[in-house]
Amino acid sequence: CPILSAESEETRLSRLQLAALTAKTLKQGLDTLGIDTVERM
Repeated sequence: CPILSAESEETRLSRLQLAALTAKTLKQGLDTLGIDTVERM
C-alpha cells in the first residue's frame, strides 16, 4: 500500500510509523541472530 501518497495526513503518518517500527524490529531480530545489516540499500 502506498505510504507517501496516502489520501490523508493521518494515514500517511501512521504508515510511516509502521514502516519505521517494522525496520527497527527486523534489525533487532537480525542483530540477535548475529547477522549484519546495512544502514541503507
